[in-house]
Amino acid sequence: MNIKKAFPYLVACYLIVVGLFFIIASWIDTPFLDTQPPGSYLLSAVSIIFIGVGACYIYLLYKGKITKAGKSIAEVRQEAVEKMKDPGLLAKIALEDSNPETRKAAKERLEDLKIL
Repeated sequence: MNIKKAFPYLVACYLIVVGLFFIIASWIDTPFLDTQPPGSYLLSAVSIIFIGVGACYIYLLYKGKITKAGKSIAEVRQEAVEKMKDPGLLAKIALEDSNPETRKAAKERLEDLKIL
């Protein structure tokens, strides 16, 4: 299973599980969570909101209505490298960066600056 594709579903399921946990905890007398009637009503309401948001999130993911917006961190870093003028920093990025595409962009930028 690809964790990048599954992560949004994991977050949605986590919201539902947290909501279920707190709604059950508000109904059952637990030693770690003491809820009296005014607080238990609020806790139940917040729990139902968590469950609803998680279910709505899963529905929207399933229907394809939630999509990635904007650029990834790697794309933003590559654009920043393309604008850099410091050869020392570019050389460090070209040698040590964890992303191979960012390293490649730094090497190309160094060649553009006629340093490499």
